[in-house]
Amino acid sequence: METILINLSNGQKREFVKGIKLKEVIETLKTKYPHGVICGKFNNQIVNYEDTLIKNGNLTLYDINTKQGNKIYEKGLIYLFEISAMEVLGKDTKITVKHSIDKGIFCRINKEIDSEITNKIKKIMRDKVNKGLPFTKIETSRVEAIEYFKSIKREDKVRTLFYNTDKFITLYKLDGVYNYIIGDLPYDTSILKYFDLSYIKDRGIVVRFPSIYDDGKIVKYTHHTNYFNSLEEYSNWGNGLNINNLGELNDFIINHNAGDIIQLSEIMQDYKLLNIAEQIVLNKDDYKIVLVSGPSSSGKTTTAMKLSLYLRSLGLNPTHLSIDDYFHERDETPLGADGKPDFESLTAVDIKLFDNQISKLLKGNKVTVPTFNFVEGKKEFKRSVELKENDILIIEGLHALNENLLVNIPKKKKFGIYISPLTYLNIDDDNRISMTDIRLLRRIIRDSRTRGYSPSKTLNSWDNVREGEEKYVFPYQDNADAIFNSSLAYELGVLKTFAEPLLFTVREDDPEYLTAVRLIELLHYVLPIPSETVPQISILREFIGGSYFE
Repeated sequence: METILINLSNGQKREFVKGIKLKEVIETLKTKYPHGVICGKFNNQIVNYEDTLIKNGNLTLYDINTKQGNKIYEKGLIYLFEISAMEVLGKDTKITVKHSIDKGIFCRINKEIDSEITNKIKKIMRDKVNKGLPFTKIETSRVEAIEYFKSIKREDKVRTLFYNTDKFITLYKLDGVYNYIIGDLPYDTSILKYFDLSYIKDRGIVVRFPSIYDDGKIVKYTHHTNYFNSLEEYSNWGNGLNINNLGELNDFIINHNAGDIIQLSEIMQDYKLLNIAEQIVLNKDDYKIVLVSGPSSSGKTTTAMKLSLYLRSLGLNPTHLSIDDYFHERDETPLGADGKPDFESLTAVDIKLFDNQISKLLKGNKVTVPTFNFVEGKKEFKRSVELKENDILIIEGLHALNENLLVNIPKKKKFGIYISPLTYLNIDDDNRISMTDIRLLRRIIRDSRTRGYSPSKTLNSWDNVREGEEKYVFPYQDNADAIFNSSLAYELGVLKTFAEPLLFTVREDDPEYLTAVRLIELLHYVLPIPSETVPQISILREFIGGSYFE
């Protein structure tokens, strides 16, 4: 009997019969995966339960605690939610998968719902999980798929597929309902046992499930009102322009001057930033410090600079400080669990020095503040700062909203701004665009341009960045007095022209290959937009280059 040798991700080597199915391999290893296995990666290709292994290779199994497995879990769970909701509310129900919010995905429903209906949907979902219904793949031509979606009046799908140039595409079927879902799905519904639904009055339902940091546990839902309202505001703005998804954005690019959507997006964003500046100026006798925080690649630097211009035009004199300049000396940096320097942690910052200097500045003292030399790994004291009448401090950094900073300064003197690209656009009603992916694309472009990093290097470090955000940024977003949405409706079209060539350099044997392929697939659905008409003061310039503030 012919056998194959498989290298497992834990370092073990196992011998199996040639032609063995993945589900049979999983059966021999299931005790190591208490949450169940969603799929596998064999020689850097995703494989599902029924796929056969016919040659030697490397096998990694993914559960809900892995980024690959978690994304597939999300797609399967949302599909399950949609067909269960239509079973309760009727087949004419329109469900739009909108955006992530507090360990879940917000879905808007065009019918009246309440807690009772939400519980009915949840019960049907549980029943379908217990039945282990298969997600069936169906290969069909793009033309036939378009005709099908026309027949059921799904114009969002028609637009998506119109701009997809592939001759053949894959549809999925679950419990008799067909859909076009981008990416892989689980083998069947039995794996989708961890979920809950949270009803948001007059809005919709949040489909909740564990993140990769929760070890299969459903975390209690917290509704972040300002965050949610900012997304809804931008969604309403997009709806007014009839740009709710990438298909409609592509239509706009074709039927209008692409520069129009650039200018419309920039005007909307500048208007929101001006509102924040006016709010600060109206309370200038109280506010002495503006704290600017947000996750990586949100555009914090450009936003702080633009805000300074607005404040200057309204009579204030902003002075900038960066928390990054208060890092401990390199040899004093605390180590993480992996034994490497943990630059994401608040303990990497010299809090005592930072708090002391800010307190002195507010008392009218002149202070010599540090500039961190990242090459030498040490602080250099060359810049003197003093606050005079009408001066205001703008402090920018990952930890700016952390309540463990500036504990001796009254809250009424501090104005907090949380910045993040809260994209409201979808690919279509069922396929959302991850806000994290927008930030990742921005970072890949900026790292390549300013640091000479390969896309593979940026992708490889992204998990550590995300883990730091989960610990040190997201928990403090509700400390903000204002939410600033740094996303731009047009940006994916511009990012495509910069990111696509970089992503294609990630080779098939690279550990980050699957992530690169997923990002390339996302960019596949948007038409390119030339960057020439992107304003020099745009947040996007922080990443693609040519910024007025550089």
